[in-house]
Amino acid sequence: MNELLIAAPAVLAELTKELVRRGDEEYRKGPESQVTACFFLAIRSASLLCGMAKLLTPQTRDSLEVLSRGFLEARDLLMTFRFDEKGTRDKIGHWFAGQLGSSWKAEHKKCDEFLEKLGHHGAEFAKKWSQSTTLAHPTRFAAQNSVATATLWAANPRRIDDFHTMLEPKVADYLTCIATLIVIATFDFPGLISLGCDLNRMPNIDTFRQNVYAVAVPILNKNRKGDLPSGSFRG
Repeated sequence: MNELLIAAPAVLAELTKELVRRGDEEYRKGPESQVTACFFLAIRSASLLCGMAKLLTPQTRDSLEVLSRGFLEARDLLMTFRFDEKGTRDKIGHWFAGQLGSSWKAEHKKCDEFLEKLGHHGAEFAKKWSQSTTLAHPTRFAAQNSVATATLWAANPRRIDDFHTMLEPKVADYLTCIATLIVIATFDFPGLISLGCDLNRMPNIDTFRQNVYAVAVPILNKNRKGDLPSGSFRG
């Protein structure tokens, strides 16, 4: 997994440069089109991933949770905005208008059902967003995270912990976030609008994605016992 973490910045740079290039092309065609909205969100997702990388330290784990929620909201709304439906385009119109309401909220259940039909099981958009919300808001669980983070350096004496064990699931989750953005931003599934990304400009993203699913996802599955208890987040 350390090798994947070392490779991640170059892969993320490949992806972001192509998203910016295509986003610029689509913006020039139509600054408030459905495709342009998707690229806005894809670029936001990639940009937040760059920030998340800087927080992969024992002393900033609680800050990482807050930024992770922002990433999930952008990534999941990107998925929602790719549906080739009139209702989606109407929602995007409200989103561009900046109107009050739920235009910025992803349709998690719809995204889960769509991927289930394609045979991609276990995405759990709704569950992961709900859990990240619990850890980003000042709940008991979020406060406990901050106490555990701060006592690593501010307590006297400092609390000692196994940094490898502590960070392993966080690194695995970060790598998986990159892999899922690659899928949602560059795969043209039936029923979604095409974003037309040029895979030749991103020669390393598919190998990286496959390696993440082989290495990082089993680590996340192993650590599911550390999930928040039921009742602490919306199912």
